[in-house]
Order: sequence, then structure tokens, then C-alpha cells
Amino acid sequence: MHSDGGSPRRSRHALHALWLGLLSCASPTGAQKQQDSFAQVERVIAFADVHGAYDELAGLLRSVGVIDANLRWSAGAARVVSLGDLLDRGAGSRKAMDLLMRLQGEAGAAGGALHVVLGNHEAMNLVGDLREVTPAEFAAYIGEEPPGLRERLRGEWVARRGRGSEKGFDEHFPPGFFGQRAALSKEGKYGRWLLSLPAAIVIGDTLFMHGGPSQVLSGLSLQEINLRYRSALSEYLSALGGLMAAGLVDPGDPFEDRADLAERRLAAASLSDANALRERTDVLRRFIAADRDPMLDSDGPSWSRGAARCNETAESDVLRPLLAGLGVKRLVIGHTPTRDQRVASRFDGAVIELDSGMNRAVYHGHPAALLLEHDAARVFYADEDRPPAGIPAEPLYVSSPIPDDVVASVLTRGKVTVSGTRAPGTLDVVVELGGLRVPAAFVEARGTAMSRELAAYRLDRALRLGLVPATVPREVQGQQGFLQARPARWASQADVDAKSLQVGGWCAIPPQLELMDAFDAVIGNEGRTPERVLYDASDWMLLLTGHERAFGASKALPVFPPARAPRPGAEMRRRLATLDATSLVQAVGDLLSESERAALLARRDALLTAPAR
Repeated sequence: MHSDGGSPRRSRHALHALWLGLLSCASPTGAQKQQDSFAQVERVIAFADVHGAYDELAGLLRSVGVIDANLRWSAGAARVVSLGDLLDRGAGSRKAMDLLMRLQGEAGAAGGALHVVLGNHEAMNLVGDLREVTPAEFAAYIGEEPPGLRERLRGEWVARRGRGSEKGFDEHFPPGFFGQRAALSKEGKYGRWLLSLPAAIVIGDTLFMHGGPSQVLSGLSLQEINLRYRSALSEYLSALGGLMAAGLVDPGDPFEDRADLAERRLAAASLSDANALRERTDVLRRFIAADRDPMLDSDGPSWSRGAARCNETAESDVLRPLLAGLGVKRLVIGHTPTRDQRVASRFDGAVIELDSGMNRAVYHGHPAALLLEHDAARVFYADEDRPPAGIPAEPLYVSSPIPDDVVASVLTRGKVTVSGTRAPGTLDVVVELGGLRVPAAFVEARGTAMSRELAAYRLDRALRLGLVPATVPREVQGQQGFLQARPARWASQADVDAKSLQVGGWCAIPPQLELMDAFDAVIGNEGRTPERVLYDASDWMLLLTGHERAFGASKALPVFPPARAPRPGAEMRRRLATLDATSLVQAVGDLLSESERAALLARRDALLTAPAR
């Protein structure tokens, strides 16, 4: 315990008492079995990521016939799915919850249903991670705060911290803060509802989830996914209540610092009672375990971005087993705004990305609804005067926010401006065309060195891997060579090693390295050095360059360290199996000789006989 004395101690206890009152309502209760899988119906309508954009939500639901002009359910027996993230970043989040909570009852009475999948921003609000809550959202709960409460707590805050600290109180606890926290506690109107929501549901042959799958969900049934997620949330809240009761956490502590601050306070506490010390240590350990629960971490079902952002070849080995295990053919996700604010599909239609930025003030996107009917998936945009349309496949993006085919076109036809010399024979350049700007490297090369780098790029695209940046032949400053796209910010593996850089983003590095090893094995590349392994520093996606020592005539696989022997996953094996003499001629026939292509196929065959991972 802190050794504050006098009225400041009573002030701290007053805030603690209020906070504990809220958390005490969040103790885990007995798990209730809830239905999360439903038979196919004639019409399913889904939308994603409202983020407080109540007007856009209401307009969208009217446009697709879910509600009438009076905001009443009018969709009959249809099933409507919200993919979560009703909260944060927009003033209308409470109104959005009120609307959907009411419509759930009206839908059931009409023979339909409205399902809401829990998003990461709902979970954030439940556990007290309020960094994205706007002042207007807090203000919607001012009426829920008991008269005089705010003034009393501000006075106690100032008594503890001294004059001039009023601003700090208002920053930590904006008007409506205490009402919002009460309303989102377990016994609060909204907290009780949110804690009842699933992380995922299945309707017919479609899985609906806010974020997406990861290895955390491997082998789990739908019921297990939802039970483990709800249990993780309840355990976090209960463990946080224990920390608060032990005086190891203050209400104003930053969410992300709770564990560290609790450890420091425990270390600084003067506890002569061994039992008291042990009890507080156990409370802290319980909280740390809850805080690190994978279900609530970046790979949890409400947070993962693998299905939306990661390499499809690597991510397929996570996605497709999950879909098969749940007996569905597609996954519909929100969470990650699409790059062009339009609904798109990935993984040959197995994933539909539905977050098109409904909150226009924040994302400048489009309120969109997914329509599943007559065995077809279509999208409707409320701000466009046109009928529902098919969902296009998302184009390939490699090392640039611009689609890959457009990047290649810019490199081929654009104006090249040299910005510096990176190494002998290598220039940093910028290529511009039609208002588009692509950073790139120009590498002087002729003959075999040129043809092999182009062959690596073309083979990569034939396999749809997206590991080799767009590469085209060009002449720069009178020198022959090739232009190869680069991210705006990038680092090589050599940079990472020399500078001890922290590598890691939404997409795990090991599966990307496994793809690299398999690719190198097939092309017979014996020149992969740390300088030829690049990362996009914005998301740490892997990129490959420097293939002048690849595509030899040897039919043997290159020698790898035993720990890195290539063991391609199921999707990489499937793609490699599609290669044959005809497809190789089409892809690289003008760059590789017949014997080099035959050797490539022989190495492919040898790789496919290697043990799978």
C-alpha cells in the first residue's frame, strides 16, 4: 500500500471505492450456453465497424430494408449481423447500441434475428482501455452520473494533488466518464449486453468474426472459441478488481501500464506480514496471466489482422483448416479497413473484408452492407445510387499502398528521379506517373544478372506469392539495369541484426521466412544473404531481392542449415504443384533456358517429397 496520509488517502480511497464498485459487478459468473450456429436462411445482411457513426448506420439499414422510416424492424425473417466495433471514434456509439438492442427484440418477434459479434473496441471499453473514446461519447452518459458525484471526486482529487490539478482530473475523467463506466460494467445496461455477445457465429456456410483467425484458434470448435473468449474477458475484469482491492492499481493509471505500475507499487510497499505480501503477489500474478491471455491479445479473434493483411500463401494454412473444421466455406470480417474503402474478397473468395470505413468523418469511406442470398454474395453501398453488385477480389499489394500491377506500370513508364547512391551500381530513385509516386531502387545489370532478377519476379507472380517487389528493365543515366519497387521505409535483415531492430507487426515473421526458404529452394538460390532480405518497416512484411545466383542448371536443392530445411505448408505445396513446362514457358520462357526450366521443375519435385511442416 502507498503510505499517503490524511485527506489525500481518503481521496484515493474514494476513487478506489467507486472503481471497485464498478469492477465488483464484473466478477465472472457461471458460463451460460448460448447458441452461436444457425441454419442457412433465405437472406443474410451484414455490416461492419460503425464506430459511433449512428446516422450512417441508420441510413444503411433503411437502404437495405432492415428498418423502416420509423427505425422499426422491417426485414422479416432475415438474419442481420453486426461485425462489432460499434464503439469509439464517433459520437453516436450509445445510440447505435440502443438501436441494435431494440432491433434484436423486434427481429425475434418477426421471425428474424439480429446478431452482434463482439469487436475489439467493445472489449477495450469493457476492460477500461478508453484511449479511443471521444469526449462526445463520454458526454452521452452525463445523465447517468449521480448528482454531485463529479464535483466531490474532483475536490478530493485536487485535495490530494494541489491547486491547478483540476485539468488533470478532467483529462483522466471527462464529463460522463463515471456514467459510462457504470453503464458498461457487468450490471450496467450496456456492459451486461456486451458481455453476452459472441466472438464468432456461423450462419449456414458462413463464419462471421470481427478480426479473424490465427493459430490461437487452431483446432477449436465454435463453442470453444466463444467460451474461451468470454472467460478471458471475465477473468481479466475479476483479476483487475483484485489489483484494485489490493491498492496496486489506481483508476487513473494508463491501461497499458497497469501491470508495470502494479509491480512497482508492490515492490515499493512496506509489508511486514508475509501472508499479505504473498496474497498481493498472487493477485498480481493472476492479473499478469489474464493480461497476457492470447484470446485478448493481437492474435485473438477480435484483434487478428492475418486474414485481411498477411500473405495469402502463408495465411491459408491458418484460415483453411479453421474453415474446414467449422464446416463453412467463407469468413466475413471487419476490423481492418480495406485499402480503398470498398468491400473486397481475398483467398479466392473465402474471405470477405467488410470494413469499408462507415464512419466517414474518420475514414472517408462508404457505409456498406453485405447481402447473402440466392447462393450469391453481393455488396450494397448506401451512398451510391446503384443496385447491389458482386464483390471484387482485392488486388495484390507488395511493398506499396498502390496495387502491384499499377506499381509495375509506373516503374515501366514513369519519370525516374535519382535521389541518391545506395551502393556502387545501386541508386535510390523515385518513379512518378499520373500523380502516383513509387520509391524504387535502380540496379545496374545486364545479361544473366538481369534475366534472373526478372525471372524471380515473374515466377513469384505466377505463384501469386508477393515476395519479390515489382521489377522491370529500365535504363537510368545511360546505364542498363532494372528498377525494383521499395517501400517508403524499409530495412534489410543486415540492418535488423546490426541495429538490434525490433521486428514484428500484424503478420508473423516465421511463416514468411518459410515461404522464402521454399522459394529459394525451387529457384536454386544460393545467394540469399541478410542484405537480400528486406522488410517493409511500416508492417514488417518480408521482401526478397538479389537473385543473380538463382536459376542454375543443378537439379539438387540448395544446402540449408538443418534447422531451416524447407518444409512448405499445404498452400505453398498446392501452388508449386501447379507449375509445369507450359506454365514455366509462359512465365519465364524468354528469361531461362530449357535446361534451367527443367532443373527448376526437378527441384520443385524434390521439395514436394520433403516432409511437410
